[in-house]
Amino acid sequence: MNRQSALKSILCFVFFLPLFFYLTEPKTTQASPSTELKNQLSLAQLSYFARLGTGNTAGNSFIYVNNTGTTLSINNYNLDIGDSLSIQNSVSGTNVYVVKGMIDGNGIALNTAIGISNVAPGLSVIVPRYSIHTISFKPWSSYQDGKWQVLIKANGTAGTNTNDNSPDPSGFDQGNLLATAVTCPWGAATATGIGTTIVVSGSPYHVITCPLPAGGTNPLGGTGSTGTIVIGNATNMLLNPAPAPNHVIGQANASADTYNFILRHLDASSNVIDEDTTSGKIAVTESVRITATVDPTITFSVGTSGVTTPSTSLCGTAIGNGASNTTAASLDFGSLNLSAFNNLAQFVQCTTNASNGYAIQTFESGQLTMLGGSTTIPDTRCDGSCNATTATAWTTNTSSGFGYSLQVGTTSAGATLGITTSGQYKSFGVGYANAQTILSRTNVPAGTDSAYICYRITVANAQPAGTYQNEVNFIATATF
Repeated sequence: MNRQSALKSILCFVFFLPLFFYLTEPKTTQASPSTELKNQLSLAQLSYFARLGTGNTAGNSFIYVNNTGTTLSINNYNLDIGDSLSIQNSVSGTNVYVVKGMIDGNGIALNTAIGISNVAPGLSVIVPRYSIHTISFKPWSSYQDGKWQVLIKANGTAGTNTNDNSPDPSGFDQGNLLATAVTCPWGAATATGIGTTIVVSGSPYHVITCPLPAGGTNPLGGTGSTGTIVIGNATNMLLNPAPAPNHVIGQANASADTYNFILRHLDASSNVIDEDTTSGKIAVTESVRITATVDPTITFSVGTSGVTTPSTSLCGTAIGNGASNTTAASLDFGSLNLSAFNNLAQFVQCTTNASNGYAIQTFESGQLTMLGGSTTIPDTRCDGSCNATTATAWTTNTSSGFGYSLQVGTTSAGATLGITTSGQYKSFGVGYANAQTILSRTNVPAGTDSAYICYRITVANAQPAGTYQNEVNFIATATF
């Protein structure tokens, strides 16, 4: 080979050398955080965890819980009629009673007489609330044989157990969750890590890991793919927290009753991809108790319009005199006027920094039911055609019924109200599966969105006398 030919060969080799390494060492996928992350809870209701107060006597069919302190439940709020109430036995174990009603602010009526081993002050009184967590997200990175991992805030209070199926005051308990109760995305195998906790930034978290099948990768969100991890099923779930220290009735905020969850992407060697770690928040609070009484001595009068102190007008009508009894956790209609509209209201508000907004949903535990019996005030049909999903006018008040309307409070552009026409009403859906959205948006609110939910009850002359109760639940879900 002459000198000129050798020089050409060297130049050719130098030119193609970078191309050779590019072809044999392709660029790896770059990691990016997942988007549209949210955690939809099947029940965003606090567990009930109280302590017996003083003065409880064996043989009585009611108990009183301790109503002082800054931790746990210190009243009878957040209890539903029909709840199975576990009361600690002073010898060992627990005994189960059924809640039949509420007495004042911290008394609980039971289905049977309390036993001698269930009356000592300080014994625990518990109703656990379990929830399925449905995590959805759009992934923007993909690794062969990678893993998707969800971390849910566990209890961090000293001296407590994160895996004893008892409500904790600063996080979710393991409850009765099993690996077989977790559904993983993209053909992933059975979840791993169930029953273990790890510490992240000083706080403990429950671990749920979904490994992709051998040789598999997940699609990217740009293809329209959404990953869904369902944590729990109808029988095996995480256990919701008890009220946190500094709990405020009806409120969950940065100081109490909001809990972190984290979505992490791991590579085939279980290394955390820091660039693909996304966080969200879970908020839990009490249910709202609805109480209404059909008084045996009630009378219906005509001609009183304009002679009482004017009331606040909401949802196209004036709320009743019982408004002064409304709290964040209860509404007491008191004695109802027969064949008339009885109206009360509550104020709800929401703000979030989630890029895809939020949805506030509501449902009832069941129809308003007479304490100690089975008679109900039915869910309204309005003037014959409304239901849980369709709102119509409600101008006829001669039939018994219970429902609600909505009025916007303060919102910015993009918020959507579940009922948009003043004077129209819906009935509540019964159970989580029939929850309906009352306020939502798909973008970041400019401030705090708010609305009024206006409750209405009518009772016919033939409605049996008694006190009726049910529970209305709210679910607030942010989409990050």
